[in-house]
Amino acid sequence: MKLSLTSAFILIVISACGPQEQLVQEDEEAVSVTEGYQLPVFTDQERWMRTAYIGTVSAALYLDELKKQGLSPAESGQVQADIFSPGWSSVQNAMDLFSAMYRNWSMVPGNVCEVSEATEETVKATCNRPYLAFFEQSGGDIYGMSLAEYEESNISFNSGIAASVGMNWHQELEGDDFHITITRTQ
Repeated sequence: MKLSLTSAFILIVISACGPQEQLVQEDEEAVSVTEGYQLPVFTDQERWMRTAYIGTVSAALYLDELKKQGLSPAESGQVQADIFSPGWSSVQNAMDLFSAMYRNWSMVPGNVCEVSEATEETVKATCNRPYLAFFEQSGGDIYGMSLAEYEESNISFNSGIAASVGMNWHQELEGDDFHITITRTQ
């Protein structure tokens, strides 16, 4: 499938980080003041919330573009998994996969997961859905993407990444939470 320049840009913006860790050094500079005007100062929490919202909006725009090409939300999640799966090649077991996914989800402030079972073969966990607030504050959808489409695409992406490293991903939604079971396919 040929991706447009817009698709490529959106993919860069929403690219899911694989399990590798990247460190970024922050420049701590004072906010400039010019003739009585001072830029707003944001807390780390506010910056992370804005980053998470922009990531969700970027996903909505990319999903909308793929829908215009005739793909369903599940198909769009698989397209994204196909693109990003090479970055997940260092995942060796179910705990690695869950830890890497959890790290990505933790970009959204308020993300909480409880692991009920964790071995190299299987991980079972329950996580909250802090991104629900983004859909609630925008009246139920974000740039034409419904919560159901967003989650269908994400589940497909997660399943596609898991399959690329020899695992199964099962995810069920329940209220404000989702339940995950990851198992090795062998």
